[in-house]
Amino acid sequence: MLDEPTVCRARAVDERAAAEQAVLTLVRERHTRAAANWDRMAERGEAIRRRQSRRQDAITE
Repeated sequence: MLDEPTVCRARAVDERAAAEQAVLTLVRERHTRAAANWDRMAERGEAIRRRQSRRQDAITE
C-alpha cells in the first residue's frame, strides 16, 4: 500500500488539512512534518516505478 504514490499523496493532503485546523503550534508542526514525510514516500514510490518501467522496457527491447 505504501508503495502506491497516490495513497501517500492523499495522506499528505490529509495531514496538511489537519495542520491548517490545528490550534496548537506543536500539533500543527507535527502534521506539517508528517505531510512532508508522506510526500517523500510518494516521491520514492514514483522513482521506484520509473526504474521498474525502464528496467521492463530494457527487457522487452
